[in-house]
Amino acid sequence: MIKIGSSTKKPRVIGRKNIFFSRLKLLIIMGKAFLGNHPMGEYRMRAVIRNAEEVARDCVDWNGYFQNFRASTESGRMLALDHIFFQRVKLLAIMTKSYAESNPMGQHRRMAVRNNIDYLCDTLEYMPSEQEIEMLKVA
Repeated sequence: MIKIGSSTKKPRVIGRKNIFFSRLKLLIIMGKAFLGNHPMGEYRMRAVIRNAEEVARDCVDWNGYFQNFRASTESGRMLALDHIFFQRVKLLAIMTKSYAESNPMGQHRRMAVRNNIDYLCDTLEYMPSEQEIEMLKVA
């Protein structure tokens, strides 16, 4: 029988950091989609709310997972994560949950979301492609 798929010789362990950064990237993509007025259905809005709650909850507990909370480094890429980064992540989680719950978003709040996303993207060196944002038009 032919086995199709990835090899199981050295499976990569998915840790809490990996899940956290995946959820954070999802919030960034959803935030950019919202700012670009891309349509998002009810299912996606519920997903944004759940992810925002999980990210905000994880930000509170990061101190136990990093030895030095104010100047820690992610292995491999040498990404400096300080307390300001985690405060910005928590702010993004609160903002995305707010618009997902259909709270009013004026010009100044949109600008704050955009500035926060830009800061996080610069810190993470992550820029969602137009293709990732276009994918959200499906639902």
